[in-house]
Amino acid sequence: MTISTTTLVDDSFKTITTAKGVGSESDQTFIDVSELLNASSEPKVSIANLYYEILGTGNIDVFFENDTTKKVTLSGRGNYGLKPGESKIKETVGDVLLTSDSNVSSYTIILETHKEEGFNGWYNN
Repeated sequence: MTISTTTLVDDSFKTITTAKGVGSESDQTFIDVSELLNASSEPKVSIANLYYEILGTGNIDVFFENDTTKKVTLSGRGNYGLKPGESKIKETVGDVLLTSDSNVSSYTIILETHKEEGFNGWYNN
């Protein structure tokens, strides 16, 4: 099944996107980085913050298309990115993808990314 995504914010510094879906999804596009506001060649975003509610006993991986080692594995309810030791996941070119295992019955994820490089009019705070 294909995930359902909604872009809530896409400004010159960040994006906020929601995703909803069910289990057994593989390599689903969470954010198409080239479609973001002011994207130029090889745009880079970082995974800055995630709020999530995952029903069932399974896991969801949120990762970059071109570097699957830079990922966040989520289960249950919570937040990633605001606590000490949970830094931005960055330095990768490519879309942000999502994979859910078969033990996930449904989920809602809110993802905040920061625009790091490759955007016209881009700035980094």
